[in-house]
Amino acid sequence: MGTYSRKDIAGITFFAMSVLALCYMILSPLNHVIVHYDEYFTLTLLNLPVMDMITITAGDVHPPLYYLMAEVFVNITKPLGWDLLFSLKILSVIPYFIILIFSATKIRKDFSWFTAGLFSLSLAIMTEFFSHFVRARMYSWAILFVILAFVAFMDIIKKEDRKSWILLTIFSVLCAYTQYFAAITAGSIYLILLIYLVKFKKEKIRTWVLSVMAAAILYIPWVFTLISQLETVHHTYWIPGITLSTIINALGYFAYNNDLVFSAAAAIILAVIIFIYSKTENTDEKNRFFTLSGIMIYLGTIILSIIISVVFRPILVIRYLIPASAILWLTISIILSRIENRKMFLISMGLIVILLISGLSTTISTNDDLYKNGVAQKEVLDNITQDSNSVLIVSNPHLIMYFLHLSNLTDMYCLNIAQLFGENMTRLHQVFDFKSYNGNDINKITANNTDKNVYIISWNDPVLNSSTVQIDKRGNIVFSKVTPTNATLTTNS
Repeated sequence: MGTYSRKDIAGITFFAMSVLALCYMILSPLNHVIVHYDEYFTLTLLNLPVMDMITITAGDVHPPLYYLMAEVFVNITKPLGWDLLFSLKILSVIPYFIILIFSATKIRKDFSWFTAGLFSLSLAIMTEFFSHFVRARMYSWAILFVILAFVAFMDIIKKEDRKSWILLTIFSVLCAYTQYFAAITAGSIYLILLIYLVKFKKEKIRTWVLSVMAAAILYIPWVFTLISQLETVHHTYWIPGITLSTIINALGYFAYNNDLVFSAAAAIILAVIIFIYSKTENTDEKNRFFTLSGIMIYLGTIILSIIISVVFRPILVIRYLIPASAILWLTISIILSRIENRKMFLISMGLIVILLISGLSTTISTNDDLYKNGVAQKEVLDNITQDSNSVLIVSNPHLIMYFLHLSNLTDMYCLNIAQLFGENMTRLHQVFDFKSYNGNDINKITANNTDKNVYIISWNDPVLNSSTVQIDKRGNIVFSKVTPTNATLTTNS
């Protein structure tokens, strides 16, 4: 049995493990708890009529496609009796299911079972892939669209056919309508493709220009909203500036371990594998460019993000590199499949196995933490919403959109503001059952509800006074309970 056959067997084994990972994604208890606080935003948004949903999306910092897809999917699955959160979680698993089918067909056919299997498995256990496939957000779909755009890119290099150019254009536009960092990765794909054409196929530059123009035209419906969002981000946003640690973590994010040293080690391992491939494979420059293009795209995404962060405003959040990381793992899988020297392959594979083992360990540990935190947070909210004698105060305007969907389950007070993500609060009062209060009225609310259990949700710092006790904190979200005292009553009477 030759080396290639052993690779095939390994690839099929990896793919079988990926199918098991898919089954666990579907059955995972993570599908019934919140694993990231942004999921609260999704839940509230899906309780709104479509036009209101688009208005608030425009006032946020994300494009609209995922939310529209979610609205359709939730309506389709409603007759099945699925609750909203579970439906959204399954919607996020679907891209991994599509990726497995795509791997077993297109990628296997174009490359090998080894490439298909290693790629599929890496997307289940490496970096933060798994948690994004069970998160009620847009990232799993961004991963899928970026992969499809990259495969179209590779087909353009191999076939130079019109179909591949059309697919690249369509999937790149879908990236931009799904998540803006996916759009940056799509932009990196186009830049690397332009470099390729300048070096090897200058006569195709005109087609490249037409593709870019077509993508721009298809994005016109949202472009003015994007400009408005950029103006908002430019004035104020929470992302910190670029540091050396940010760059190192970005370079090693494809093998995420939440550790600076590990990120540096992962980047070194990647460099070693590139060196081994370059030195052992006797191929021409064009084929080498093709094989290593995914690495260029990953680095291009980081470089573009740094440039935007320096020139405009910091935008580089490491976890936003998740779609580009998928391209990198497909490229790593292709590189390993093309190393024919047995000794060099075993060395390279050994290094990747180290990353895979670490990735599996980190994924298991992370999933366990996410579940425990999700259960604890669910218990806190259940205690509030299932208490018929409860009052919930949302003290931070940033958090209103995250917890407004609970307003029909408890007596809720939200800070009185004119607009929320561009939506008039009067309109939100028509959809949700909540009351507004002025910033200095919290003590008055508690004084008027001494016979009730009053809870406060705040951001970062609890709203503490002599009668408020913090009962839980998940990330930056703080849950407090008010215990009225005689002093409080006297102060506010």
